[in-house]
Amino acid sequence: MSRNLRYFVLVPLSVAAFYVLFVLPDVDLGWPGGLAVLGGAWLVWYLLWATLQESAAMAARDESVAPVSPGEQRAWIGLVFTAAIGAYYLLRGSQMVAADGSMAPEASAIGRHIGMLVVGWLVVMQLLRHRWRDTVEQDERDRQIEARACGWARVGLSVFVIGLAVMFAFSPLERLAWARPMAVANLLIVGLMASCLLEYLATGMAYWHDRRSA
Repeated sequence: MSRNLRYFVLVPLSVAAFYVLFVLPDVDLGWPGGLAVLGGAWLVWYLLWATLQESAAMAARDESVAPVSPGEQRAWIGLVFTAAIGAYYLLRGSQMVAADGSMAPEASAIGRHIGMLVVGWLVVMQLLRHRWRDTVEQDERDRQIEARACGWARVGLSVFVIGLAVMFAFSPLERLAWARPMAVANLLIVGLMASCLLEYLATGMAYWHDRRSA
């Protein structure tokens, strides 16, 4: 099967696997069904990751194309996983708040799902570090790009926090009835994830622009 056809098949399947595994309401399939769904989802994601690695290896052998550096790969992978965690949190985060504003019983299941995504992220990064063991992972250019991306993330997070402070300071109390502890906690976590997304996006775009202009 050609790589383009594999992307055409695996990308929608990966999105569908994420939706079925993390977004759909919890359905008790028993341990065989749950294990089958989990195994199928991870198989699809592994095949997509292997196809991406094959494309990167082909590009590295093409002397007319600048290779993708470890720093750029880290940035795009971090962007994908952070976006997945953020999308899941936005879709299911409201279920973590009970009617009285306290933590809902569903919060533990949602936390486990987020933990699974974080573990998958760590596994992918460990595999990539094994591939990069014979390469220089960071030089002066990487440090400059990371510094600029961190600056963008700090600016974004500062604007978010200042916006929250202004809203809480100047909004009438009757308009802040929603601001229970769990709701505010969720809002702060969303802001933190948004700043991480901005940092990874700025990093990836800087590497991409540098590679295109090389």
